[in-house]
Amino acid sequence: MRLLSLLSAAAVGMAVVGGWGLVGAQQPPAINVDCTKESLQKAIDKAAPNAVITIAGTCKENLYVTKSLTIRGPNATLASPNPYLPVVAVTDGKLQLLGDPGKPLTISDGDRGVVVVGKDAHAVLEQVTVTKNVWGGVLVADGAATIQNSLIEKNGTGIAVLDRAKISNNTIKDNRGCGVWAVSTTHGWAVDAQVSGSNNSLSANAGGDLCPADFKWPADFKKK
Repeated sequence: MRLLSLLSAAAVGMAVVGGWGLVGAQQPPAINVDCTKESLQKAIDKAAPNAVITIAGTCKENLYVTKSLTIRGPNATLASPNPYLPVVAVTDGKLQLLGDPGKPLTISDGDRGVVVVGKDAHAVLEQVTVTKNVWGGVLVADGAATIQNSLIEKNGTGIAVLDRAKISNNTIKDNRGCGVWAVSTTHGWAVDAQVSGSNNSLSANAGGDLCPADFKWPADFKKK
């Protein structure tokens, strides 16, 4: 009986302090990075999984993410110092890139803005402007992306999907290639990309708004 009582007390203690995630589970501490004098990549490397990093200023780095994180940057910029490398590459975990309404996070000046390449990698873009990236704004090579309420403009291809992407409520315009491009078996690829979403405004993309035109685009993917 005494042993059972001790075990019960220990169980309650673990629950209270969050050992089982029932009460008071601890969250990683918030991290603030002033990109005028601090390295965002170093903060990413040191951050615990699921940490929230809030940035200010312009971060001129090529960023590599291998864990689940949130990067918030209202009116901040992620810019590549090297036009032959992506601004942000996600190889594992869920990376959320977030601005605020009217105060977007800008991603610019890389060969691509965001590259997702990892079967368990997932990039989420919300209130983000992806612009002036040489080859493309977002490339989903392997893994998944969720892109919503964002502006994709003046890149090579706006968004290229080789795996999975949900794309909703975005403005995708003035890209030198296609607005959104997806692979398909009809055009010689081994798989069909999985594209979902709706209510996107697409216009003035030099290579066409949706490529290929005969891909099985969702019925309301492009705003009419």
